[in-house]
Amino acid sequence: MEGSAATTEGSAAIPATRDWRIVALLRARDRAAAATLVERVRGEIAELGDALRATATEVVVGHVAGPGERGPHEGIPESDYDVAAEVVLAERPDRATAVKALAAFVERLAPLVATEASMVAVAREKLFDDRRTRFKYLHPLVRRPHLSHDEFIESWERNVGPVVAAHHPTRVGYVALQCDDELTVAATESTGFGGGVPDGFGVEWFRSTDDMVPAFEWAVSPGSAAGGPVDEPGGLLALLGRYADLSTPTAILGIEPNPTH
Repeated sequence: MEGSAATTEGSAAIPATRDWRIVALLRARDRAAAATLVERVRGEIAELGDALRATATEVVVGHVAGPGERGPHEGIPESDYDVAAEVVLAERPDRATAVKALAAFVERLAPLVATEASMVAVAREKLFDDRRTRFKYLHPLVRRPHLSHDEFIESWERNVGPVVAAHHPTRVGYVALQCDDELTVAATESTGFGGGVPDGFGVEWFRSTDDMVPAFEWAVSPGSAAGGPVDEPGGLLALLGRYADLSTPTAILGIEPNPTH
């Protein structure tokens, strides 16, 4: 799905608001079942899309660089999830319809899914830079307990998003998915997923996994947050840590199904 970029390279405009998305991040019960889970998701996502009157659906397959365990390793990430199922909607979905459709979708995937480690959300897109390339990195963000959901969204969009949009050294595209708290909680309860209830997702695209190493090094370097409204001597990741609980981060690093660049 293509759209116009909300920013030009090196600048940070106010992000444009676009589609709604339902995002399910799925982990297989074991590595041996991952390929089967991906194929089942490919086969079932059309029915989920039809039930929700989706304008598009996407399947993002988790990329694992080597035989090691899931999770980030010294800034070189491997996917914590095996596949992401995404449904694109033109408007905010009806709660009852979304809950029913998601529960049926997850039931059809059982017993392949590790429900205790999977996650689902209903979110609105904020486009900082709408370019897509080969690798999609989508990381859930959960607010710190002293913040309300709305306070988290405002702080993240105002203080972190512009820095990523304007100063990130290697990313190609950047989108913030801002969760609808009510619908995300309802979706989580309907699926029985235990991987957490996100407040948002940062979504970045990279040309290669090698580009992710300098991205991580930049984010933790002193001064990387200096280009934004709030400076944090510890760097951009420390600034994000003011708003989001980064103690147990997860992410999907996957293959973008609809690249534009």
